Amino acid sequence: MKKRNSDKLQNAIQSLDNAIRYSRSPEFQELGIEFKNVLISAVVQNFSLTFRVCRQMIAHQLADRFDATEIEHLSSNDLFQLAAKEGLISNLNQWLEYLNCEHLSQSSSIAIRTFEKASAFLKDAEELLRTCSKRTNNERRKVA
Repeated sequence: MKKRNSDKLQNAIQSLDNAIRYSRSPEFQELGIEFKNVLISAVVQNFSLTFRVCRQMIAHQLADRFDATEIEHLSSNDLFQLAAKEGLISNLNQWLEYLNCEHLSQSSSIAIRTFEKASAFLKDAEELLRTCSKRTNNERRKVA
């Protein structure tokens, strides 16, 4: 895992975490509906960005073990299935549901569903970052 990939994911996770925490704050509850909608949109946008970065991280990790060209051509479903098989993610069904949210989040009526899934996704994204970092460190020790 290249350092910039982990930094990119760490930054995306931090941004999503900030947006989620604010949406749970007492101040959020006091806002008018217009402002709440803007902040919900911010959570959904951060979810989408973090999800894309997670997908890139998974693809990079798998490309280190398999043919990079094959990994590039995998569907997202197949990519997540392989990631689960390789131990990069622990709950395939949850990741497939996040994928569904990511595709549907463009619709405002579905954005609330994505907003509600964001907290669970944040924990899984953090787990992915830890797993990838640990594997990278283990691989570096083997080389040294």
